[in-house]
Amino acid sequence: MTTPSQATALPARLPLLGLYPAAYRASHGEEIAAVFAESVQGSDRRTVVREWAALAAHAARLRTRLSSRDPAGRVLAGAAPFMLAGGAALAAVHLVMGLFLTVPRFDLGSTNTTATAVVGAVQTAPWILALVCAALGRWSLARLLVLAGTLARIGAVVGFFVHPAGAFAQYLFLLPLWLLLAAPILIAPPDAVDHSARGRAGTTIAALALALPMTTLVLNWPWREAGDYSEPIFSDNLQALLDAASAWPALVMATAFLVQLAAARPDRLRAAGTALAVLPWTVMLAAPYYSRPPRDLAELARNAAVVAAFLAVAVGLAALRRALAPTPKPVEPA
Repeated sequence: MTTPSQATALPARLPLLGLYPAAYRASHGEEIAAVFAESVQGSDRRTVVREWAALAAHAARLRTRLSSRDPAGRVLAGAAPFMLAGGAALAAVHLVMGLFLTVPRFDLGSTNTTATAVVGAVQTAPWILALVCAALGRWSLARLLVLAGTLARIGAVVGFFVHPAGAFAQYLFLLPLWLLLAAPILIAPPDAVDHSARGRAGTTIAALALALPMTTLVLNWPWREAGDYSEPIFSDNLQALLDAASAWPALVMATAFLVQLAAARPDRLRAAGTALAVLPWTVMLAAPYYSRPPRDLAELARNAAVVAAFLAVAVGLAALRRALAPTPKPVEPA
């Protein structure tokens, strides 16, 4: 593959066509080469590399059967907006905690110093901005922001092991959750994601339904003295309430799944993706701190049973709605 300008010489030598499956390359190779050459003609190297990266990602999705034509790709595309909604909501809660609360963090002696707030903001703000971009229809920019936020979290974990400081430790135990949330957003085929006004509104509503109650609880919680923070002891009634609050993200996502599945003409693959977006919330981060994942497998198993119950109820309600829906009258011939 060649391009008409020397500025594109380096990217042009990269094995772009070879990344595609052989059958697809045989059918569309010439077209891909022509479109690529036309799109980068006269462009600077950064534009060429961006175009090459877009086609390379498309080729990788075809090879892994995660394109918009494949069921797995469509499931991931259904999950991605709600993974973003959940991640942005949790990021908003943590950002509020980092900016406005002065309590020790994560049993590691980390107080809300300027360094802690800055490191926390670098990890959380990209997710919130990504949600704003997705709501405005800028999905590609949203994905880049999620990637930036994910890399910042990985960098903070690496920084903690290099230099164990409280500022780096604040999200140490939550990295697996953030990776689970980010992966479908980054892998899903962008052309299969629902970019309609209704789809973007659904993503935004889900994020707000998560963030507002959780943030309200955080801001209004009577935070204990520093000496009592590491091992708080609550009454049975209050602990039950906090356990219920910890299940709120899973309940909101299960409700989104119900809305999709109970539609008049549901896209079942997209609905399956929404169900997939419920699963990361099996961790049920302990309220009111929303920072501690399950302590053991027994707690995780209990959470998984609750999530499975939410999904089962959603499936049952959707089936009931379809059963009770009026049968459309046949159209009589004129």
